[in-house]
Amino acid sequence: MIDYDVSDDWSEDAPDWLKSLVSSLDRNHGASTVLPLTVIVEEIAEWIELASGTDAWKKTANRDSLQWDLDKSVGAISSSLRAHIPGPLAAFQTAFGNLISSSSAVLSQPPGTRVDAVWTEALSTARNLLNALDSDQAVRASWDDLVAKAQDRTLARREYHPIVELLFEQLQRRGLSVSTS
Repeated sequence: MIDYDVSDDWSEDAPDWLKSLVSSLDRNHGASTVLPLTVIVEEIAEWIELASGTDAWKKTANRDSLQWDLDKSVGAISSSLRAHIPGPLAAFQTAFGNLISSSSAVLSQPPGTRVDAVWTEALSTARNLLNALDSDQAVRASWDDLVAKAQDRTLARREYHPIVELLFEQLQRRGLSVSTS
């Protein structure tokens, strides 16, 4: 799985997976094409709170784009994290699905007047999911998933990148500095 130059100052008995894990934490080597789940859920929450006009929620393309990004992000989370957040994740996916399939009258409501249950449910479940993703257990689960990927000798290249990106986002949301300089 080592796909970057890793320094040669490792002891001879250091496992390759450990070198790979360390190299995966260097974010200067590109990024995933999948948005971290925290980013897309936060973006959807902001859209629920602020987006208005005919170019926001009423446009099918916008709703489809948000759903596509959410599906990709959910698909990129690994087993340990998925096992930690099943309730909040399922609740948000259901609430968001209900919102984007709502009537034109509901979708055209401007911010400040969105009192329909689909709006409040989508926003509250987004916040609940973000809280779950920000927890110590979720960060630990992301770390465990990253270590498991690093130890997987069948992986060819950057399969771990979505996990790294999510872990960095989780740490930043907790107020920790994750700069690579």
